[in-house]
Amino acid sequence: MSDDALGLDEAYSVKTPDDNRRLYAKWAATYESSFVDAKQYRYPKAIAEVFNDVIPPVTRILDIGTGTGLTGMYVTRLRHAVVIDGMDISPEMLAQAKLKTREDGSAVYRALYERDLTKAVPNENAPYEALFSSGTFTHGHLGPECLRNLLPLLANDGWLVVGVNNEHFESQGFAGELDSLVALGAIQTPDIKRIDVYEPGSVHYGDQARVIITRLIN
Repeated sequence: MSDDALGLDEAYSVKTPDDNRRLYAKWAATYESSFVDAKQYRYPKAIAEVFNDVIPPVTRILDIGTGTGLTGMYVTRLRHAVVIDGMDISPEMLAQAKLKTREDGSAVYRALYERDLTKAVPNENAPYEALFSSGTFTHGHLGPECLRNLLPLLANDGWLVVGVNNEHFESQGFAGELDSLVALGAIQTPDIKRIDVYEPGSVHYGDQARVIITRLIN
């Protein structure tokens, strides 16, 4: 299968971390041209806009499931002074993210780390004030149980802005996991927003994601 032929069917069919690595190793170089641009995929920009709208001023941010770095790039256009690190399972996608620049020509990301988010996630830095995620919690990718692996990455009162594919949210029981985390006293009761994943005019327009907005409790 050619890189250009890769798309949603392949992305939604992955089952394991190794499946993810294989898919994105093949797709990284053409991901933005063959999918983001061709399908009018606005998810990264939408998450950046929600983050900017709802999160108070913060300095140190973590991008979970960085991909090619589009969400981080959009965040820096809205908040010029933030420091962003990124984590992703695919070294090939991270190599693309490393090339992303801010409007002043500097790198979007301070540092990028290859991590498997289905396990406990090592963090080489001080806990972050906020994290965001776009397109990582979706069919064949991370399930609701992985939300717990993100919490140790955050400082006290740290913010989460995590997009979850709408169908995945419902079929995998994200609401129940969030209720459990609230009951445990780990997070505040989340606000859930809906966003369009594709631009009007896209063949996939109408597909939505839910954005989990919550805060770590001390």
